[in-house]
Amino acid sequence: MKVFEALRRTAGPREIFASPRAPKRLTSVVLIIAAAMFAAFAGVLLHDHHEASHRIDQDASILSAANSVVTAMISVRDSSAADDVRKVLDQSTGAFKNDFEARSQSFIGVVQEAKVVTQGQVVASGIERRDSDSAVVLISATSSVSNAAGADNETRSWRLRVTMTDDDGQYKMSNVEFVA
Repeated sequence: MKVFEALRRTAGPREIFASPRAPKRLTSVVLIIAAAMFAAFAGVLLHDHHEASHRIDQDASILSAANSVVTAMISVRDSSAADDVRKVLDQSTGAFKNDFEARSQSFIGVVQEAKVVTQGQVVASGIERRDSDSAVVLISATSSVSNAAGADNETRSWRLRVTMTDDDGQYKMSNVEFVA
């Protein structure tokens, strides 16, 4: 019987929140719930920030590699043609590299024979689309051209669509298209 009496004397939910300590308990519960919600929200924001930071760094790496290979491709000198071609090949991969490498000796011969000197620079670039291991970059560039045929620092404009592919952790050009 003593057990039943003790159970009857135990305060129920109404009595607990009706006690003088009730406002403090309720405030504590609300604060704990709010803190847990804010901690979860902060965790989500931190994760999103980390993902965005990673994408920004990767985009910068892709654009830097694309700008570098395009600059190398449109900057060629008769006196350093073999080295200039090697720079392009070092920054290329896949079918583009194979095709360019196969034609490189005749390209070097034409550049040397025609006394070609070009100096290029990228004016603007941006990522058109990307996936996990490649990106398509649109590039606007200019170059000044001099050659034995009479060109004397003539300006040429280039609009290119360049595919950059991850090649063992480094982005390299795997395709280039000239855009009208």
